[in-house]
Amino acid sequence: MLTHPKEFDVVDLDPYGSPSIFLDSAVQAVADGGLLMCTATDLAVLCGTNGEVCYAKYGSFPTKGKYCHEMALRILLASIESHANRYKRYIVPVLSVFMDFYIRVFVRVFTSASEIKNTPLKLSYIYQCVGCDSFHLQCLARTVQKKNNGVKHAPAIGPVVPQECSDCGKKFNVGGPIWSAPIHDQDWVLSTLTGVKSMKDRYPAYDKITSVLNTMSEELHDVPLFFSLHNIAGTVKCTSPSLVMFRSAVLNAGYRISSTHVNPLGIKSDAPWDVIWDIMRCWVKNHPIKEQPRDSPGTVILSKSPKLEANFSRAVAALSKAQTNKIKRFLPNPERHWGPKVRAGRKITSKHVSLLGPDAIKGAVNGGDCQKEGNGAEPDSTASEPEGIKDVEDEPSNKRQKTSDGEPASEP
Repeated sequence: MLTHPKEFDVVDLDPYGSPSIFLDSAVQAVADGGLLMCTATDLAVLCGTNGEVCYAKYGSFPTKGKYCHEMALRILLASIESHANRYKRYIVPVLSVFMDFYIRVFVRVFTSASEIKNTPLKLSYIYQCVGCDSFHLQCLARTVQKKNNGVKHAPAIGPVVPQECSDCGKKFNVGGPIWSAPIHDQDWVLSTLTGVKSMKDRYPAYDKITSVLNTMSEELHDVPLFFSLHNIAGTVKCTSPSLVMFRSAVLNAGYRISSTHVNPLGIKSDAPWDVIWDIMRCWVKNHPIKEQPRDSPGTVILSKSPKLEANFSRAVAALSKAQTNKIKRFLPNPERHWGPKVRAGRKITSKHVSLLGPDAIKGAVNGGDCQKEGNGAEPDSTASEPEGIKDVEDEPSNKRQKTSDGEPASEP
């Protein structure tokens, strides 16, 4: 790609694992206005299990939360933008999706030395409370109006949160920076959905594609990240209100709310966290709970009187258009053992049963794909094997084998 700068209209990166080592050359190979498609399957890194590895590969430190898969999308977009800015280029995301076991983003790449100055306005740090589910975003920069009606960029004023959470009194974890601008182009999503519907017979996965696009089209694109209704109910130890009732309470309070394609229980809203917790306080008031420990986050939250009287009467927009039309939004996996397969070039053995299933292991053995390696030692017949797996060869041990008289066997 480095030998063909700005030559390709479309570049598709789909490696096994992280695409980070290909991003620098990919953003240079795409023509002006061209499309860069990028897939990442290293979700353990992007979602916060290995934060230091994520920072080394993508330049962002993740925080743990129910929004982790959307955060993974935003970390990848921030990384692509960072690589593009080095060559006076910037990106415009048109579609960003989490599906099955991977994330995939579609971005257009443009060249403009002046536009890249706005990049800090599109990036934010995350403050994640360790006690409750509340999170807050701190933008990296702000714009200041000049006397000649011009605009200059200045550092953002912060922090946006106090030292301790104003809701539960716990500390904050800090993560980021992540992409906090929209991750979809609404017109692009609707146009793609229309195009797919017009060619239904050409798409074997038509139901899956349309379900994801329908959910994306209804997301609040200017609201980064989301929270889980079950999680906030778990924080205050109460029975969760129905999704329709909760959405109605937010709408009746004068705020917007939507679902997310990432999680069936995920909720996006522009309502501040004090409004969210006021709604839960009103819910608990009508649905009493058992006494909880005094120092628990839920007890601290419920000890405060609500400033807002929540109205749970059903709102007109409590159901999305997809729900009203009974369009399936989240489909089950197409088959058992659905997930990433074995890396290309690896020998299939009995240890891969959790990935491929017993039938696939047997098929690989019968087809001759599972062969002995290394020193050719026979597997121990007394070792236990997974249920349903017979005559499957284990990977050989790297230890030297001993003969019957106790002496080490010679190396092959």
